[in-house]
Amino acid sequence: MIKKGFIAGIVKVGIVLALAAFTEKWSYLYFLSGTMGAVSLVLALAYLIDSIVLGSTGTFFSAKKTRKVSRVEDAKRFGAIAVPNILAALIYVAAG
Repeated sequence: MIKKGFIAGIVKVGIVLALAAFTEKWSYLYFLSGTMGAVSLVLALAYLIDSIVLGSTGTFFSAKKTRKVSRVEDAKRFGAIAVPNILAALIYVAAG
């Protein structure tokens, strides 16, 4: 799951880089990648808190615990998506 999330994050950064190159507005790299990274981090934190509150698999309304992907794995995946996006935004800020 982490590997798929990281690849998805790299693809998102690639799309933003292509958009920035075609429009020649490199600030898109900061705003779009930074926003996607921040949203992914918030989702990762939400899934992590949800796993603490509800447990890794069950829900409030279901007695059965047949969730195929645990919430902790979802949190790891969203965290892996956030890493390349935040790095791209930080590199843009550092380059200046």
